[in-house]
Amino acid sequence: MFEVLLYSVNVTTAFVFFLVFLMIYYITKLPNDIPPFPKPVLPIFGNLLSLVNKDVLEYFRKLRSQYGDIYSFYMGSQLMIVINGYSAIKEALVQNGRFFSDRPRNLLSETLNENNGIIFTSGDKWKEHRRFALNALHEFGFGRSSFEQNILEEAQELVKRFEEQNDQPFQTKGIVNMCVVNVISQILFGKRFTHTDNDFRDNMVKLDKGATLLGNVSVLVNCFPFLQYFPGDPLNIRYVKEISKQMKEWQESVFQEHKNSFKEGSARDYIDLYISMAHRKKQEGKLSTFTDKQLNISIGDLFIAGNLTTTACIHWTLLHFLHFPEIQKKCFEDIDQVVGRKRLPQLKDREHLSYLEATIMEIMRVYPLSPLSLPHAVSKEIRFRGYRIPKGAAILINLASVLHDPSTFKDPDVFRPERYLDADGHISKPEEHIPFSIGRRACIGENVARMELFLFLAALIQKFEFLPAEGQRLPVRTGILGIIHSPVPFMIRAVRRH
Repeated sequence: MFEVLLYSVNVTTAFVFFLVFLMIYYITKLPNDIPPFPKPVLPIFGNLLSLVNKDVLEYFRKLRSQYGDIYSFYMGSQLMIVINGYSAIKEALVQNGRFFSDRPRNLLSETLNENNGIIFTSGDKWKEHRRFALNALHEFGFGRSSFEQNILEEAQELVKRFEEQNDQPFQTKGIVNMCVVNVISQILFGKRFTHTDNDFRDNMVKLDKGATLLGNVSVLVNCFPFLQYFPGDPLNIRYVKEISKQMKEWQESVFQEHKNSFKEGSARDYIDLYISMAHRKKQEGKLSTFTDKQLNISIGDLFIAGNLTTTACIHWTLLHFLHFPEIQKKCFEDIDQVVGRKRLPQLKDREHLSYLEATIMEIMRVYPLSPLSLPHAVSKEIRFRGYRIPKGAAILINLASVLHDPSTFKDPDVFRPERYLDADGHISKPEEHIPFSIGRRACIGENVARMELFLFLAALIQKFEFLPAEGQRLPVRTGILGIIHSPVPFMIRAVRRH
């Protein structure tokens, strides 16, 4: 009996000794010329355990106070470098944009997108297709005043859908999502989809859910690929892949319809322009990246860029109105005085509705739509602010560190639209107000998103007073941090103004 106990103690001691040795060996092998990182860094896990059950943005704020504007941490064996503060972010993304414009290669993006599309590609393919996308979108008035009518039609539809709720509590998410996505649909597909189109509506629900789940699991799966094989799919990884597959199949069916009716020289929409470009490349005998698969993924990327940010911002605004009705009242009084109630607000009214514009800007500051942006990577190993930035490291741009910086925005946790108004009541936008990021990877849909937010919200405020559901507590002002930072779904009443 004693011998068995002694053997057990010896095995335990040896095992502990081995773990200590492994940890010491692992730590001493870590590079010392990269940005500083919290210790200890555990084998296999890295700093992951430090993030468990913590507010990520608050954790990053503490690391910044300890290490400065640039620091690192390890997610498993994956090195993550975080850049904070406007000065450092501008230096990286603008002054050194040619180096910081890549995306990190990882398992999930390669599995879902196969290195196609616009959002997750890098290098020459990304440059070529981003340029094409911008030109194609402008071809159809994207971001111009001529595009205003399309948004106004959807704003009218949104008002109609809210009226159908008859002042009763409802969730706005599905209705807003459909109207917003129809703006980009008219450019991509040359048509809008009705709210009774069950196939389209189901796909939009899947897109929204898939984007949320993807944001939650992507970092874990990229760092620990074996998680995708866990029985029962506890992290919904296979579910995300299935959603992606179904979305691609639906987009492919729309693409095939266009191919069958395509006429050279008569572009109806984005897809027609893409087909025309693919034909031209083929005729020139050049090796082309304009493939069916690239088009399919690009459409999905533009759907996300043209939908999720605007939808989330509208919901944050409505949620905030429930907590601060005096802000809602001030927005309405300005609209009532400038526009009246006989027509919908238009872009020409924008300069005279500064308080509403300032409210939208403050919403995007207090509730950043993508507080950590999408991960960047460097095209080659470089030195930045005295540190080595290795190729292959994922770089997180902490936009929240800028938008909540007290040196620029006094009392950053206080919601105050007046901070953007000068003495004459006109908008004064600080350079540091960068909710859509900056540099080469800044959101290509920023202009149209700002147009949509103004026109949709102005129409809703003009027609409705937004109130909480009777007998219920005010919804929480916390969000879900996926690809987009969106509020937890909530109930609201849209009471018609008379």
